[in-house]
Amino acid sequence: MFQKLLLAFDGSPDGREALAQAETLASACGATVHLLAIIDPTESMLIVEAMSYIPDNQRFVLQSVLDEGVRRLRRAGCTATSEIKYGKPAEQIILSAREMNANLIVVGHRDQGTLARWLNGSVGESILHQPPCSVLIAVKPDQPAINVTPIRQLKARGKG
Repeated sequence: MFQKLLLAFDGSPDGREALAQAETLASACGATVHLLAIIDPTESMLIVEAMSYIPDNQRFVLQSVLDEGVRRLRRAGCTATSEIKYGKPAEQIILSAREMNANLIVVGHRDQGTLARWLNGSVGESILHQPPCSVLIAVKPDQPAINVTPIRQLKARGKG
């Protein structure tokens, strides 16, 4: 079914949930997992004497997080690779999924509230506007996603 998974991974608790779900799915399907971390230069830019640069420390930390994720997947028997890209997260995820012919994109769900989501946007929602393949938004089992109607409720409504 799924042979190539693209996991947007930043090491956050939500990202770790996405990693756990991608691991389970990849193990069951025998899929390859490509972990992708994105540095958004507009959020991490420092201006010094009219020059901007991305701190090397941020890249080092992200690479360490990716390496940890790859090791976890490999211990579970999965084939895993990683990469860091620069740009807007949703755009880079879509571009990477197309480049690798991914069957599934896996992202974590960051519960933000309405105002924060309106101000900051949602990477998962942005991906859904132009998905190159199926998308799994991993939600922690003990925290149901806001504004998501469970399937069993949808079926009950259809019968009534």
